[in-house]
Amino acid sequence: MEEDLQSTKQQLGLFLKNTVDSIIIFDLQCNVIKVNEAFVEVFGWTEQEVIGRQLSIVPDFLIDECNEIHQKILNSRHVMSFDTIRQRKDGSFIDVSSFVSPIVNAKGNVTAFVYILRDITEHKRMEEALKESEKRLRTLINAMPDVVLFKDGEGRWLEANDYAISCFQFENVPYQGKKDSELAAYNEFYRDTLSCCEKSDQKTWENGCVTRSEEVIPQSDSKSIIFDVIKVPIFYPDGRRKALVIIGRDITELKQTEELLRKSEKLAVIGQLSAGIAHEIRNPLTSVKGFLSLLQSSISENNDWYLDVMVSEINRIESITNQFMAVAKPQAVTIRLQDLRLLIEQVSVVVYPEAIMNNIQIIIEAEADIPLIRCEVNQLKQVFINIFKNAIEAMQSGGKIVVQVMKLDHNRVLIRCIDQGCGIQKERIPYLGEPFYSLKEKGTGLGLMMCYKIIEEHQGKITIESEINKGTTVDVILPIPPLLEEVSSDLTEGN
Repeated sequence: MEEDLQSTKQQLGLFLKNTVDSIIIFDLQCNVIKVNEAFVEVFGWTEQEVIGRQLSIVPDFLIDECNEIHQKILNSRHVMSFDTIRQRKDGSFIDVSSFVSPIVNAKGNVTAFVYILRDITEHKRMEEALKESEKRLRTLINAMPDVVLFKDGEGRWLEANDYAISCFQFENVPYQGKKDSELAAYNEFYRDTLSCCEKSDQKTWENGCVTRSEEVIPQSDSKSIIFDVIKVPIFYPDGRRKALVIIGRDITELKQTEELLRKSEKLAVIGQLSAGIAHEIRNPLTSVKGFLSLLQSSISENNDWYLDVMVSEINRIESITNQFMAVAKPQAVTIRLQDLRLLIEQVSVVVYPEAIMNNIQIIIEAEADIPLIRCEVNQLKQVFINIFKNAIEAMQSGGKIVVQVMKLDHNRVLIRCIDQGCGIQKERIPYLGEPFYSLKEKGTGLGLMMCYKIIEEHQGKITIESEINKGTTVDVILPIPPLLEEVSSDLTEGN
C-alpha cells in the first residue's frame, strides 16, 4: 500500500508539473494547500507566497459568487464548470474557464477543493472580435439597398438582409434552414415567385458559373419590383455544392426610364415626319378646299351631298395634319388663371350636339371653392374635348358621362370623367398615349398622345382605369400653384 501511495503521489506530481492548466488545491476555509508551476507562470505568485493563505486570485466583486459555488459543491458533491474572471498578482484580470471538483475522504466528507483554471483571455478576445466582425458584416448587408441572400447547397436559406426579408414580407418568419417551397407556406402570395426562384437557382447550379437574369417580385399594392439578379454558386473542392450567393438590385425605375426613352424616340421620329407631312399635304389641301368653294355655287342640289362628303373628308385630313403639326412645331402659349368649372362647362357646350345625337347626358359635379389653376386655357380645352369625345364614341347605346371636379389635397385638383362605355382591356391601358396606338378603327393615337403631353407640360398627370362593358374612368390631376388659394379668394372678392 505504501508503494501504491508513493506511486500515486509521483503520478500526481507529474500531472501537476506537466499540465498547461493552472491547478490549485485549497481546504474548506479557502486556504491554499498546493499549486502547480502553470499557476505560478499564469498568475505571478510563487508557491511560497500562497501556501496556507486565502485564495488571492478571486477579485473582491466576485467573492460572494465564489462562496456560493463552494457551498453548492459541498451540498451536492458534484463537479462544476463555468467561465469567470480571476486576478493576477499585478492586479490585472484574465478570463478563465474553471473546473471545480470536491475532494472526498473515505467517510464521504468533503475535505478540500481542486481548482483547474484555463486562461481563455485570447479565446474571449477572438470571440469578441468575431462577434464584432459579424456585427459589422450584418450592418453592411442590411444597409445595402439590394436583396442579399445566402443559401446552402440544398437551397435552404441561411442568411438574408432586411431588404430581402421585407420584399417577401418574412419579418416574423423563421426562414433559416428552409427552402423556397417551404417558405411559400408562410405567404401564399409569393408562392409562384418563390417557385420561379427555385427553378432559377437550379439553372445556376447546372451552369456551374455566375448567372444574371431579371426577376419580378409582385407587391401587395398591385405593383411589381423588377430586379437585376446575380447568382454566384460556390462549390467544395470535390465539386459538391456548398452555397449560393444571391444579389438583386431594383431596376424598376431604370426600366421605366427606358420605356420613357423609347417613347421619346418615337416622338422625335414623329416630329421629323410631321414637318414633312405639313409641307407635302397642307399646301395641296388649301388648293383643293379653294376649288371646292368655287364649285359649290355651280353644283346642283342633287349633287350637293358629294361636295359635303369631300369637304368633310378634307377637314378630317386637315385635322390629322394639324395634330402632326402640334407635335412638330412649338406652340405659343398664354398662361393665366382659370376657373376649372367654367372651363369644363365651356367644353361640354362644344361636345353637347354630338352627345345629344348619341343620347348621352353630361353631368358636371363640382365642389365649392375649387382653387383657380394656372394653365394655357386652349390646350386644356383640347385635352378635355378629346376625353369627352372618346367617352361619347365608347357609348354606342347612350348613357351618362359624369364629370367630377374636386380638390385632391392642398396642392392638387382632380378632374374625373366617368363614362358608361364599352371599356378597355387592362393589358391595353399601359399603351394608351403612344403614337399610332389607337383603339379606334381609323384612329391615329395622336389625340390622346397630345393630351398626355399637354398635361405633363402643366406638371400634371393622367391616369386611366377601365373595365370591359362597365365603363372607363379618366383622372386628370393638376397642381395648385403655391399660395394660389389666397389669390383665388382675392380675385373672387374683386369680382
